[in-house]
Parts: sequence; structure tokens; C-alpha cells
Amino acid sequence: MEKLSRRSILQSSALAGIATCVSGAALSAQEVRREPDRKFNVLAVGGHYDDPQTCAGGTLSLLADRGHNVVGLSLTGGPPPSPSADPNDHWVKNYMNAMRMAEILKIRLDCLDYDGSDSGQSSPVVYRNGSEISGQRYKEFTELLLDKYKPDLVITHWPIDFNMDHRAASLLTYEAWLRGGKKFALYYMEAELGSQTQNFFPTHYVDISSVEERTHQSWLADTFWYEKIWPLHDSMRRIRGAEHGCKVAEAFNHHPQSPSMPALPA
Repeated sequence: MEKLSRRSILQSSALAGIATCVSGAALSAQEVRREPDRKFNVLAVGGHYDDPQTCAGGTLSLLADRGHNVVGLSLTGGPPPSPSADPNDHWVKNYMNAMRMAEILKIRLDCLDYDGSDSGQSSPVVYRNGSEISGQRYKEFTELLLDKYKPDLVITHWPIDFNMDHRAASLLTYEAWLRGGKKFALYYMEAELGSQTQNFFPTHYVDISSVEERTHQSWLADTFWYEKIWPLHDSMRRIRGAEHGCKVAEAFNHHPQSPSMPALPA
């Protein structure tokens, strides 16, 4: 029988330790590979009922294609119009356009009953309920987001934005993230090539070239805003695509204190 020495014992221990590390690494790799098979709750919070679709529609569509539960949540809009509502009414048309946009992207759209502001685009400025930030609003929105939607990943507006409803959506979402223990991945989106979102810097890009046509069809359903706003967003996603080395992309800023998983589509 081979005589055991101090050196042979140490060598055996080291080899066993390496084997354990390799086995653990293999297990971790298997767990990572299984990660995409999980179905996540994804929420995009916008100030208005077309914001999730127009600011992150390609990314949301890709996530929906992977089988995740994807919801666009608007601060404004309220409940759907009644069957007896006038289909030619401006609000009814706008609402139904937004629902059609979400349907094309294969996501669900929920609208809260906060009244949207005119965001300073007219004079005098009209401040309405959609831009309200108060203790009570923080409380009710936090409870809604955490208890009803139970999100794993949330996308919302960058907080420095010309539109006051966008700013409200951003701050309300941030408060919910804080009060929820920073447990869900938090990303920020941009709007209108800098005319609304300002001082934005991307940390993540999503190549949306494979759903480019679907996102364009969704935009076409936004009949009130397509001609005015689409050129800004089309330019924005082409610029982001050039930065990322693809045809068209959406850019996001990931809050560094939030989880990195679930991740945005690669």
C-alpha cells in the first residue's frame, strides 16, 4: 500500500477542491441555461397609453414572443370606452388606437384613471391629475405595482423629461422599486429623440431588427400621432442601431442597484 505523505494528502485535497469547483461551475452553468425557460412578469410603465408601445415596443414584443407575461401600464386613460361610446370621439379613438398597438405587439395594455396633463405644450399650462406626485399617490401606486403585477422586470421613463406625466410615471415606479426592496430589475426608456427625454445615456441596447415591421405596424395604428412623432422615434432607433451595430435598436438605462436578471433580450 502506498505510504501517505503530507504532500500526497495536500495534493489529493487540492484535486478534490478543483473537482468540486468544476462541478459547482457546471451546475451554475446549467442553472443559467435554464433561466430563459422561466416566465417572467414584465411591466412597462408609461405616462400615457401609447408610451410603452412607442418607447419600448420592440423589446416588449421580443419578450412576449419568448412567452413572458408582458403588460404596458399607463397612468392615464381610465377604463375602456363603453360599447355605446361614439367611435368618432377623439378620446375613444385614441384609446382604441392604443389597444390596437398593444395587440399588434402581442402585449396587454392596462390604463389607470389618472387624468393626463397637456405637458406644457399649450399656454397657459394645464396641470392635471396624471402628473400628480403626493404621499397618497406614491402609496396607492406602490401597492398596485407590487401586489397586482408582482413584476420581475420593469421599464419606465427616464426621470429627466419634458413631459410631466412621464416624470410622474418615473418617480412613482422608482418609489415602488425602493419600497419593494429593490427586488425587480429596473430599466429606463427614452422618447422622441431628445425632444422629451433629456440627458439620457444608454447602458443596454436591444436589437429589434427582427420585429422592425411589427413595431412599425403598431405605430401606424397610432393615427393621431404617427405623422408627427414616428419620424423622431424611427430616427432614434436607427441611431441606437448604428451605435449597437445593427439596423434598429432600442436603448435603455439599467439602474445599477437593481438585479441584472431577468435580462433584456440579447
